[in-house]
Amino acid sequence: MVNAANEYLTPFLAGFPGFLCVRNKEHRIVFINENLKHWLNFHTNVDVLGMTYEEVMSTNVLSSCFITYVYHHNFATDVSEHSSANVIECKLKGNTLYFDVIEFETIINTDTFYYTVAKEITDLYSEKEQFQHISLIDDLSGLYNKRFFNNYYFTNNSSIILIDLDNFKHVNDEYGHVKGDELIQKFASLLRSTFRSEDSVIRYGGDEFVIITENNNSSAIKNRIKLINEKISNAFGDLSFVSFSYGTENYQGDIVKTMNIIDKKMYENKKAKL
Repeated sequence: MVNAANEYLTPFLAGFPGFLCVRNKEHRIVFINENLKHWLNFHTNVDVLGMTYEEVMSTNVLSSCFITYVYHHNFATDVSEHSSANVIECKLKGNTLYFDVIEFETIINTDTFYYTVAKEITDLYSEKEQFQHISLIDDLSGLYNKRFFNNYYFTNNSSIILIDLDNFKHVNDEYGHVKGDELIQKFASLLRSTFRSEDSVIRYGGDEFVIITENNNSSAIKNRIKLINEKISNAFGDLSFVSFSYGTENYQGDIVKTMNIIDKKMYENKKAKL
């Protein structure tokens, strides 16, 4: 039975397309497969056998390698209670690589060993990031969409501005939806040019827009609103009768509560114009 197992294991170790590393109970490397050996030889001439991961990552081995966990998940199996699946980002010599990594421990003849299996997924991960980015963009305006808003990590420094275009329904009814779409695109461009690149400009839905800024400076926000007022008539041309109403508030620890406050402020602003 052992010979039969070795018969299948040997070609697996030789042909496995990724990296395989085995460490002993002192976490020192006792085995690496040929693929990992070739990859390491390309970056360092140091023999890593007998070293810990910390020693491998030290300044005299892989000095310019920086590892970041993009994803980490612990899970238990019938074989090992200590297993994890990870996606790691590796910055090395000006390149950024991504690896899918599974780590688990097993016992062989009463000794504990730690296995790490890794496969480079840089192209796949980049495609995933690209598709994820596309899924967060509004097709018409090119701004972020409500999905982006729903996934945003708000902080105590977050300030939120809600903007609603006044008389937009009149544009669609009297001039048609093509003209209405053009208006949305022009206003999106106006907002992008008014706010900083680090601010998040979002088409919240229909003719509503949200801007999130991590600078809860009320005077700075008032200046931005003033700039929008100054730009809007030139931007809209023959549709200059379209204006906007707004509400703003600092994040209150709960986004539903915060948006309710902002929504009331916006409608108070709208009513004041009637």
